Amino acid sequence: MGYSAAKWTRFVVQARLQSHPPADQLLAFIGWCHAEGLKPTSILTEVANIRATLRMEGVVLNDYRITMAQRGLAKLKAGVPRQAAPISKDVLYRTVDRLVKSDPQAAVIFAVAWLTASRVGDVRRQRVGAVKCSSDGVLEIEWTERKGWRNDGIVTQVWSGKLRHMITTYLSRKLPDETLGGDRTTAQYAALLPKGLTAHSIRRGAAQHALTAADPEAVRTLTLHATLNGLIRYAPRCHVRTQLGASRALTEN
Repeated sequence: MGYSAAKWTRFVVQARLQSHPPADQLLAFIGWCHAEGLKPTSILTEVANIRATLRMEGVVLNDYRITMAQRGLAKLKAGVPRQAAPISKDVLYRTVDRLVKSDPQAAVIFAVAWLTASRVGDVRRQRVGAVKCSSDGVLEIEWTERKGWRNDGIVTQVWSGKLRHMITTYLSRKLPDETLGGDRTTAQYAALLPKGLTAHSIRRGAAQHALTAADPEAVRTLTLHATLNGLIRYAPRCHVRTQLGASRALTEN
């Protein structure tokens, strides 16, 4: 038995996990290694050695949780990726105002991405017919595709505020089966943003701004994040608990 497998076996005995499935034992071992301060590189090596030993013993661990844990460790090993700088509300509205006459399509793409805290790429691919804006200012989108989600008709409802007229005017001039963003790529839209910002700056800035006024769970439903993990670091204490309530922060002063 190799060194890694021997250490894992001692851990299982000391933690009294002998009656648990091997996958649960290995997950607990990964957590223990991380808590002990082992570097991600070392933990990945330990896990690879343990899995190799188990394979020789006829035990194959095809467990999704272990795979995800290894992916997470690999990301930690690679270091923290550079995050897109968030766009502020003021800069977003000034950008939309600048584009509304010269490039109304881009203005609407940026406005809808901001109001729904969405990726520019997701917004530009939506059908015009899937986007509706009511007279009382509620913008509704039945998503036909959105990164990380299947095409199952997820609906987002947000306030459009002073952007309503611009959005409804643009939609009225388009056919239902046209896409909001036409043939342009996300990179081409990103090039229209102020220097230092990327297409993802809009989604990140909108989520961060909404969290200054809304409960994290409300913002999670707005952004369609699967968990709160990606949002909680921006969140103060607040009490708005609906998707529509979260979106008001993006339209009102």
